[in-house]
Amino acid sequence: MKTLGTIYACGARTALGLCSATSALLLRTGLAGITSSALDAGEGEPVTMAFDKTLDPFVVGDERAALLARAALGELCSKIKDVRSLKLRVALALPEPRPGQPQAEVAALLSRELRRLFDERLGECAVDAAARGSAGLGHVLPGALAALQRREVDAVIAGGAHTDYDPAVIGALAATGRLFKPEALDAVLPGEAAAFVLIGRADLGHRLGLRPLCEIVSIASASSNITPYNDTSAFESSALAGVLRTAAEPLPDELRIGWAHGDHGIEHFRIRELYSAITRENKLFVEPMMFDSPPQRMGRTGAASLPLFLALAAESYEKQFAPSPIGLLLAGSDGGERTAIVVSSP
Repeated sequence: MKTLGTIYACGARTALGLCSATSALLLRTGLAGITSSALDAGEGEPVTMAFDKTLDPFVVGDERAALLARAALGELCSKIKDVRSLKLRVALALPEPRPGQPQAEVAALLSRELRRLFDERLGECAVDAAARGSAGLGHVLPGALAALQRREVDAVIAGGAHTDYDPAVIGALAATGRLFKPEALDAVLPGEAAAFVLIGRADLGHRLGLRPLCEIVSIASASSNITPYNDTSAFESSALAGVLRTAAEPLPDELRIGWAHGDHGIEHFRIRELYSAITRENKLFVEPMMFDSPPQRMGRTGAASLPLFLALAAESYEKQFAPSPIGLLLAGSDGGERTAIVVSSP
């Protein structure tokens, strides 16, 4: 089966773990990282969320996202011999704008913080960024992998960073009625994470002395008319079902998807959309099908979702606790974009 690229190394920082291996193993046990934070949800109530407790509680927003990214990228680079000798291309997912937030303000995260980090750790490299939230990697990764196959670069680094540990984000969620509280369960459970993976051709492992961890089989994206800000029925939209169908097309007839990671938290419209899509495309899955939603235990992972799920898939294949050889990674942005990535064991 032809694939788009092979993952050889990964790094992640989440509310559950300081590295990708710890995050994957603790997530596999069912551990939750939800607790009270120092942020104010209104009327003196603390925000219930998942966050990295090793970071300074007074560091918020872009600065905090950059610290998470620095930790995740540092782990990745520590596993690669002389990473600066590689000709690299970075596919980067950034948070999508909050309601009323200028696009230029989101892009400042890359230019001010992450660009400096990439120059320091990776050397000169091209960066393709998409400020499209959870599904954003699906917008930039296909082009980067196409450049990899054309041998224009030695490897691709796919990553993303996200934090809700920010009074501005919490305020926006509260203003739109989406902030989780004990009396408001159809809401966003805030969180934070960052993750990066190294993707190369089959010859990269021999060059770097690394074993293949995971294969990327396909990537599919589409736009849905379902958003948190309208009343479109999740049962009537077919966008996510179409993404699942397109992503599964490269699979041979005898292979079916046996497990999935999704960025679905506890907002009802996303869960309904998922159930509707799985019901419509049930022939793509093998029983018993295992579906896990990490954000339900580590909070919203936003732009870090797909990079994190790639890292979790790589760790699960390497540690041999993946439920089956073929997996599915799903993410959806508030703006309506939906992305699916099919992965397989090496």
